[in-house]
Amino acid sequence: MLEYTFRIRHDGCWTETVHESFPDVAATIIYSYRLTGTSITMIEATNVPEDRVEELVEWLATHEVMTTAQLVSYHDARETAFISLEGDYRTDTEPVLNVLLRNNCFPTIPATVSKGREHWSVLASTHAEVSQTHEELRALGSVEVDALRQPNLGRLLTGLTEIKQAVQDLSPRQMEVLSRAIDEGYYESPRGCNIEDLAEMDSANTSTVGEHLRRSEAKILEAVGSMLNGDDRA
Repeated sequence: MLEYTFRIRHDGCWTETVHESFPDVAATIIYSYRLTGTSITMIEATNVPEDRVEELVEWLATHEVMTTAQLVSYHDARETAFISLEGDYRTDTEPVLNVLLRNNCFPTIPATVSKGREHWSVLASTHAEVSQTHEELRALGSVEVDALRQPNLGRLLTGLTEIKQAVQDLSPRQMEVLSRAIDEGYYESPRGCNIEDLAEMDSANTSTVGEHLRRSEAKILEAVGSMLNGDDRA
């Protein structure tokens, strides 16, 4: 098993030029696939002021490879927009995810977009699959390899199990307060809310809400810490 991490400037794609018109906007490609010649994509765009949401959606809709763009939802406190895209690639360009899946390369996390490049991290079984994928990606644009290594899957799976157990060990109240904090953007940068805001949404005072969060964070971070120690290469 190999971990292949790369950046690609996807020629002719919206990811290549969105930063020129919206330099502060960052995006995550939640999913992307091709269906009967049409590319279907869902993105999460952050750092989008409310007064520029419609402008961003319109820019995406009028991009040369797009047929439609539709705002699915917008969170004003987080300045985050979920946007659905449909594209008609009239060149040989296709979604990067198509190339990856065709060559048995599976993303470990959703791709991000910044400064004209898509950032991907995938798992592949063989060097041959990575090599073929790399060659096909080069047909879509310029590719920079950040890493090609053997991941320590044993420790990764153990760490994920410990994190899952830590979450399950949270009390119902801790889970309730932590979930609300995440939903309301408490852990965003900048924060979408503060402790006082969370307390107003809860039946407890600020001290109690803060204590629930600290205990929840401690349990989860203790489990995460086991994944941060030592070399992550096999």
